[in-house]
Amino acid sequence: ERGKPAVPGRLPAAALALLVHLLFIGLLIYSVSWKSHPPAPVMADLWASLPAPPEKLVPKPVPRPAPLPTPKPVVEKPAPELPKPDIALKQKEKKLREQQQREADVQRKEVAQRKENEVAQQKQAVEQARKQAELQQQKLAAAAKLTEQKKQDELKRKQDALRKLNDQQMRDAMNRELASESSQLRQAAQSRQSAAGQSKMEAEYQDRIRAKIKSRLRLPETMTGNPKVIYLVNVLPSGEVIQPIKLLQSSGQPAYDAAVERAILQAVPLPLPPDQAVAARFRELKLPIQPKQEN
Repeated sequence: ERGKPAVPGRLPAAALALLVHLLFIGLLIYSVSWKSHPPAPVMADLWASLPAPPEKLVPKPVPRPAPLPTPKPVVEKPAPELPKPDIALKQKEKKLREQQQREADVQRKEVAQRKENEVAQQKQAVEQARKQAELQQQKLAAAAKLTEQKKQDELKRKQDALRKLNDQQMRDAMNRELASESSQLRQAAQSRQSAAGQSKMEAEYQDRIRAKIKSRLRLPETMTGNPKVIYLVNVLPSGEVIQPIKLLQSSGQPAYDAAVERAILQAVPLPLPPDQAVAARFRELKLPIQPKQEN
């Protein structure tokens, strides 16, 4: 066979087969290098077997994110328990009764305090009237004593002169004069005693009238200081007052003047002295009224 000549057409076929193999190998290498890193070059004979397929690349596992911290549970505060309607109503009624009781207690205390103040004012007025009457009586007694002493001195002088007279006529005249003067002295003493008693009674009943008026007096809240008002009052024998009463001197505080006028009318009938001679002086009565009576 070595001596046989080559068959025409076999060489081109072999070259074509080689070229096809080379193209196939090139395509294979290109496809592998496109998908992954090219393998290290291998020196091999073209007629060697095809290289082993490249190892599949296993993707690295993606690390899982760290778990978020578990949020603390929110503890909701329990809503306050609403009172039942009937309990709330009873509580409201209880508070109302307690408030009414407190107001009633305050009102009772105020009324008791006003009564206590009225009694104290009346006692003070009576005591003041007694002291003024005693002072007036002492003044009248001192004046009467001085006058009496002067009369006694004069009488003694005349008696001494009478003893020195020898003339009976003069003696008789002096006796008549002495008797007359003695009678006048007795009458004057009686008159002074009567006048002192009447003055004392008059002062006492004027204070009683003022005390009764002040016990009815309701002072206005706007009053300031110790105002003084004077009214002229016409009084009947029964103690009734003839209206209208006359304002002689205002206190400068109209609300206080009006309060005193109302108190005068509410104090009717006014207390009058039993002695008719003294009571006659009360027919036209001048009344000065102050919350705090000045001496």
